[in-house]
Amino acid sequence: MSTIKTTHLHPQLWFSIQTIGTQIPPYLPTHDFSEPFIDKAHQAIANAPLKDGCLIQINNGSWFKKQPIPGWIRREDALKIYELAFFSNGDILELGSFHGLSTTIIAQACSNSSIHKNFESIDLDPSCTAATQVNLKRLGLSRYVTTRTANAITAVQDYMKINKRFAFIFVDHAHAYEPVCEVCRNLAAIIEPGGFCLFHDFNDIRNGDPTDQGHKVYQAVQECMDLSQITLYGIYGCCGLYRRELN
Repeated sequence: MSTIKTTHLHPQLWFSIQTIGTQIPPYLPTHDFSEPFIDKAHQAIANAPLKDGCLIQINNGSWFKKQPIPGWIRREDALKIYELAFFSNGDILELGSFHGLSTTIIAQACSNSSIHKNFESIDLDPSCTAATQVNLKRLGLSRYVTTRTANAITAVQDYMKINKRFAFIFVDHAHAYEPVCEVCRNLAAIIEPGGFCLFHDFNDIRNGDPTDQGHKVYQAVQECMDLSQITLYGIYGCCGLYRRELN
């Protein structure tokens, strides 16, 4: 069970469907730590270069062939992902890795944390799984992650069958309503009491566009997740954070 003390709840960081994506809330800590940053890796995220003024650029190595890992993660998102993974005192699940940008952030947090945890990353596309594995290997983080190719919905249902639960789940496998909804219907069953679930692209202005059916993460979470068991904790960057109740 997740028993890490959390002292920073930000329910005021909330938007209606009419205002979703019109503001980008700053990173604020959920867990209690005394310094401005958790450690040097967390600080490095805060100082990393940005693409287009917002998307974090993390290289897949330190030697001359290094390249930024492709992805669409804002600095605020990355800081929150690292924090939640670092303080998680149970296993971690990532649904949707693309080329491993968020995967490497989580794996680095697992490496630096004194709390042992297993981390599993899933992507539907085998080429994305392969790219993720390459980037993890180049950064020396492969041993902190189990990567595999699988359908997110099927994987969640399989975890339910074996009563597997996670203390932190990062959801970024899809943007359209139905695939996100299908996962949300079962998420409460695989989150440990007190555990967290972070939805990427939750605070995306495209969710509020009725003509854009490819982006409906906000609606899927609100309409398909069991909100009697899972509580909003805040919005940071484009991510929405929820926590499962302790009972």
